[in-house]
Amino acid sequence: MPIKTILLHMSNDDRHTQRLEVAVGLAKRFSAFVEVLFVATPVSMPPAVTGRAASYAYIAEATAIAHEKAGQIEQEVRSALKDCSYSWTVDEGDHVELLAARAAYADLAIVSQSHGDDLGDRVMLQVPDRLPLTSSCPTLVLPFNFPPRTEIGRHVVVAWKNTREAGRAVRNALPFLTAAERVTVVTIDPPGHALDSGRDLMIWLERHGVRSQHQASIFQGGDVGEIILDSHRSLGGDLLVMGAYGHSRLREMVLGGATRTVLSNLTTPVLMSH
Repeated sequence: MPIKTILLHMSNDDRHTQRLEVAVGLAKRFSAFVEVLFVATPVSMPPAVTGRAASYAYIAEATAIAHEKAGQIEQEVRSALKDCSYSWTVDEGDHVELLAARAAYADLAIVSQSHGDDLGDRVMLQVPDRLPLTSSCPTLVLPFNFPPRTEIGRHVVVAWKNTREAGRAVRNALPFLTAAERVTVVTIDPPGHALDSGRDLMIWLERHGVRSQHQASIFQGGDVGEIILDSHRSLGGDLLVMGAYGHSRLREMVLGGATRTVLSNLTTPVLMSH
């Protein structure tokens, strides 16, 4: 499916400019409409704000400040998207719920990673990068410290396993894959595995005009998410494509998992589908 509508998460946070720049680049690349959703409710608060009354007071004050800042951020959006079609909406509430409600009408959502070292002294109230778990459209999660004006999608790395989530992720990523200069399919196989586990996917991709190469890793134990990230770094990819949460959400939250590891340790953008 072509990318014709991009849902952009905006809020009064330090990373909103980063997301805006990426959205502008992708909107121009795919001739897409950008739906900008500014959520005024704060995503975090200082740990010193304790107690129900203090928390409510902080959230109310931070929300009011965000509404005041909305006008300034809207001017940033207007300037950046002057050559694109877009809409601007301001709302309050749970960031993930609001984004998920609009994601049904989008082809791609853009959010930032919620786990950054800079947030060590903050208490998270909202976790926008949970959107891939609830959204019906693919979600592009940008690393917390993603460098500005960095091109995305020249070398796409696909973390492949024959599952519904991974299959949906690859289909959703086709606009990026067909435009990429290089595509690498990464599989993690058990010891003694003799078959080429990436062959069928590479054949399917080639039928869609995507030439790819395959790199297989033999699983020797450890965290699968770390293996995926290590492979991505060693290959020099600038976009990772993978399925999100192959098990129940409760099991993933309790036991961890590849998705949780990747979201917690991002160094490059990841395109996820559930």
